[in-house]
Amino acid sequence: MYKRQVDGGADGTEGVSAGDGAVPEGADARSVVDAGAKRRDLEPALAYALRHVGDPYRLGGRGPGRWDCSGLVQEAYRRAGVRLPRLAADQYRATRRVPRDALRRGDLLFWSANGRASGVHHVAIYLGGGRYVEAARPGTKVRVSSLSSYKAQLYGRVARPGSSGRGLYGEGDVTCSGEGEGCG
Repeated sequence: MYKRQVDGGADGTEGVSAGDGAVPEGADARSVVDAGAKRRDLEPALAYALRHVGDPYRLGGRGPGRWDCSGLVQEAYRRAGVRLPRLAADQYRATRRVPRDALRRGDLLFWSANGRASGVHHVAIYLGGGRYVEAARPGTKVRVSSLSSYKAQLYGRVARPGSSGRGLYGEGDVTCSGEGEGCG
């Protein structure tokens, strides 16, 4: 069972703080988020995705109420002013690669059959603390999962709304598994 914790932002907008989002009943919110790595500009995306925890998975689902992985990510980031492509592989190509040890709240996690963009088949939103929100597969619901259970192979960071977007759109098959050079 999940409970929601939502605060109003100081500027009058609904915001997300370290204790906001979908948190397992009775759990400390710090187990779901990493407040130190918070990116306020992407909080609307995370809040939107977390509001849909419990919605059913649907192949090709773009919401509202039924989602596939890339549909949930695309719509969530749209709420933060970030335009992402529709498919998970294209979403990967639209990010700047980051190593796993540099992940921040709001980064995207990708699973790939071949370790490259051409094999990307799943995407999720990193929450911090080793946890992420995802629309996993048919027969499941949008959920918060742990990297200790399902390890992504590729990691990407979206540009802040209003930034120049270095690494967005058309960077090709540049990949990063979090090891070696070229990861950021």
